[in-house]
Amino acid sequence: MFNNSGQNHLCSSFKGITMFNTQLKIKSIFRVSSFMAITAISLLGMPAISQAASSTEVLKPGNYVENLSYLRYTQPYVIQRLTERTYMVSVTTHNATFYVSDKGVIVFDPLSDEQGQVVLDAISSITDLPVTALVYSHYHLDHLSAAQTFVDAANEKGIKLRIIASAAVAQQIENYGNVIPAPTDIIKENPGSFTFDGLTVETELSNDTHSLDNTMLLLKEEEVLHYVDGIEPDDFLPYFRLVGVLDIAPLEKALNHAKTLDWKFLNAGHSNIGYRADIDKHLELISDIRYATSTSMGTIKFEQFIDPKSDVLVWVKDFHDAVADMALDKLRAKYGKFPRFDAVMRSHVAIMISNLAYFNKH
Repeated sequence: MFNNSGQNHLCSSFKGITMFNTQLKIKSIFRVSSFMAITAISLLGMPAISQAASSTEVLKPGNYVENLSYLRYTQPYVIQRLTERTYMVSVTTHNATFYVSDKGVIVFDPLSDEQGQVVLDAISSITDLPVTALVYSHYHLDHLSAAQTFVDAANEKGIKLRIIASAAVAQQIENYGNVIPAPTDIIKENPGSFTFDGLTVETELSNDTHSLDNTMLLLKEEEVLHYVDGIEPDDFLPYFRLVGVLDIAPLEKALNHAKTLDWKFLNAGHSNIGYRADIDKHLELISDIRYATSTSMGTIKFEQFIDPKSDVLVWVKDFHDAVADMALDKLRAKYGKFPRFDAVMRSHVAIMISNLAYFNKH
C-alpha cells in the first residue's frame, strides 16, 4: 500500500502469512511478528455484523460477513457467495474475487505466496471447473505473487492460463521487474473491457495514487466491483497513510467516481465486503482529518520553531510534529475508541500535512 517507491505494502508486511488450521486454532507464521500481532488484535476488536459467511447463500446487499475479522485468522479461508456465480474468498489479510461460468473460473488477484494455493482450494470447494483466467488489479506483489501457482495448476490440466491486465499494470510489472507470469491479454484502452464466457468486465484506472496502475474491475452483469486498496470496509480506520496513497485529492475523486458505477458489492482487497456507505465513511474520515490538520496548522506558528543553530528541516519536522499532536487530540474524541487509532491515525495526519503544506499558509 505504498506509492511507487514501496512495492510491497501491507501487503508486503503481511506477505508470507501462512494459515493452516484443522482445530480452529490460530497457527500463523509472521514474517513481521510484532506488527502482525498488533494488527490481528486490532481486527479482533472490531464488531461482528449481520450475516455469517456462506458459500451457498447469496449475501443480501447491505450485509457484511459476520466475524470475518476473526474467521479469516482461524480457518484456512472464508468464502462468501455474492451472486449466483460470483464469490469473495478471504485468506488471512487479503481477498480475491472469483466468477464461475459454465466452462471455467476467472480469478481477480491470485494473492501472495501460500495464499494462492488456498484460493485454489477454496474454489475447488465450490466447483470442479478449472481456473482458466486470472486478472491483475495492480502490480503490488501482495496481490499478485502467487500467480505462478495458478499457471502451474492450469498446466497440469492442459490449460494455457489467460492472464489479463490493463496496459498500466503490464507496464508497472515490467518497470519493477516483478518475477511473475506476464499478462497474456493486455487491455490497451482506458476505460476498457474484456469478456469471459459471457461475462463483461469493464476496466478503468482509478488514478487514486495508491499506485500508478491501480485498476477498477467491474463485473458488469454481476454488479460486483473489484477495486482494492482504496478503503477498508468494516474495519474502518484503514491501513497507514490512508491505505498508502501519495495524494489525497485524487483518492477522493476516485472514491466518488467508484460510487457512480453500477455495482451492489465491493471487494476492496482487504477487510469485509464493501458498500457505498463504507466509501462515505472513508470520505468523512478524510474530511475530518483535513479539518483537524488544517486548523492545527493555522493555530501553531511556524516561526516559533526557527532556530538558526539547527537545520531548516529540523524546524519543519518540529512544526509538523506539533501540528500532528494537536490534530490527534482533536480527532481522538470521535475516533479514539477504535482499536487502530494509536497505530495508524498519526500516519493519516502525516500524509494530510504533506498534502496541505503545499498550499496551506503556515
